Amino acid sequence: MTTRRHLLLALGAAALSRPAPACDFFSSHLRIWHPWTRATRVDAETAKLCMRFDEVNRTDRLIGVETPVAGGVRLAGPGLPDDAAPLSLLIREGQELTLTEDGLHLELLDLQQPLQIGRSYPLRLVFEAAEPVNALLNVDYAGLR
Repeated sequence: MTTRRHLLLALGAAALSRPAPACDFFSSHLRIWHPWTRATRVDAETAKLCMRFDEVNRTDRLIGVETPVAGGVRLAGPGLPDDAAPLSLLIREGQELTLTEDGLHLELLDLQQPLQIGRSYPLRLVFEAAEPVNALLNVDYAGLR
């Protein structure tokens, strides 16, 4: 009887506990929240990659992004040139940085396949100081691209 009661209490506590979000990824310096893009047409060559960096406890730089669905990546957004300069995105200690479709974002170049709604693809984020982070790129919305 006591074993059954303990089991029920443990199950109840587990049901009430807050699950870890599946879209959080961590380095030793920061949290990456929900890397996402829109679904693309079959002939699309690029896609916008958005995410948020927060809980930043040490200034770092994002210097690389690797994914099997793209041949490269560049920093893009209003006021930035359309060249493929090496990626160097400063992420400041104590600040939150959100990459959005209409603002600063990463652009996946030379898409290797259409990105399908509801799918997730491997994504590796490379930092100057912190260890690389293996994450998932979620395709959340249908796009017009």
